[in-house]
Order: sequence, then structure tokens, then C-alpha cells
Amino acid sequence: MITRILTFSLLLFPFAVTAQNWVYSDYERFTPEQFFQLTAVHQIINYTQMDNGLLQAAMFHSTNEQRKKHGLPPFKYSQTIEKIASEHANDMVKFHFYSHVSRVKGKKTLQERFVKEGLQLMVIGENISSSIGLQYEAGRKIKIPHSGGMYTYASSKKEVILPHTYLSYAREVVRLWMNSPSHRKSILNPHYIQLGCGVQVYRNPDFHGVPYLIGVQNFGGKAAYRTVN
Repeated sequence: MITRILTFSLLLFPFAVTAQNWVYSDYERFTPEQFFQLTAVHQIINYTQMDNGLLQAAMFHSTNEQRKKHGLPPFKYSQTIEKIASEHANDMVKFHFYSHVSRVKGKKTLQERFVKEGLQLMVIGENISSSIGLQYEAGRKIKIPHSGGMYTYASSKKEVILPHTYLSYAREVVRLWMNSPSHRKSILNPHYIQLGCGVQVYRNPDFHGVPYLIGVQNFGGKAAYRTVN
């Protein structure tokens, strides 16, 4: 399986940026337009030295591209919600599960994860995904390198399959979510006003150890209503 995505909603009461140095304050330092011009976001991801913060920022800004495209106000960045999303992505990789329900004590439900960080929002939601970390054409066979080489398609042409760039992964995972009605509903939900994204890499044992990425979007809002997907 190349891609898996899930959604969940719940009612509750040329700039000088290089890899490995994205920090929270950079969300205020760069406008969205400036962000997309950063050299770093167009770099191929080195999965042994991935800048999680930069990739999460790319997911955040790519999501807001869709909000603006559909006439909605952009999400506000939340450092706390990003922490919740990032930790859930890490937990899924570390403890080998893929679900909105965590195996970690005290963080089982989305509600518990928000409350743990001191957030008491009326409405919260979550999208998750598991997708290949390569710029891969679905359905084609992959030739697995023996020792640290490049992935190629299993053809006589020796076509190299490049890893994603920070921006290509972000736009691809948002595209996948937008193509799913329930995930799209969360991204375009006008009641959600805050967003934090999380991501973590793992080697997929069911697909030749190819690098995969767990992606998480966590949404926050204040409206008193209930959605079920």
C-alpha cells in the first residue's frame, strides 16, 4: 500500500535559511510568499538528516494555499498545536501504530493530547497520512538498491526515483487529503482557525524498506458544534 489517510473531528468544551535550522519564530519572520521562495524548501530531503520543522512549515503553508484558493481565511499557526501533531507523528513511528487513537498513556485520544498541553478548545480535529517519501509514480515496480544507492524503476531505462523535496512532499500530502471528502472537509472547515502540522519518517517493512512519512494535521477552533467523519 502506498498511501493511507484518516481524518477525525471532535467537539470539546533567496533567503538565508538552510536545512536543520527552522525555528518557531520563522513563521513570523517570513511571509507565505517569501517562504515558497526559500532555497531550503526546494531541496531534496535527506531522510537521515531531515529538518522536521521545515517540513512541517511546508505542510502548514501548503494547507493555507488551499484555504486561500477556496476563499477562506488562512489558518493561524499554533506552536502548541504543532507540538501535539509532531508528538503524535513521532509516537506512531516509535510505537508502531497508525491511528487517531494513541498507544501512549495519557495521550490516547485527540482530546487527551490537547488537554495535556493545556488547550481547552471547543472544536478540534485531526488528519493523518502515511505516504511514500519518493517522487514515485503509483503502480510502477521499484528496484531496491543493495547498499545506499538510489531507488530506480524496474525498467531497462534505469530511471532514478528521487526523494521528495520539502515542498513537493507537503503539496503531495495536502493534495491527497484534498482528494478525500472527509479530509477536505476538515481543511476547508471555516470553524477551524488554528493549525499545527507534524511529520516523521520511517522505513516501510511492507514495501522494501522504502522511506515513508507519517503526516499529521491538528486543527483548533472555538465554535460549539459537532462533526462526525
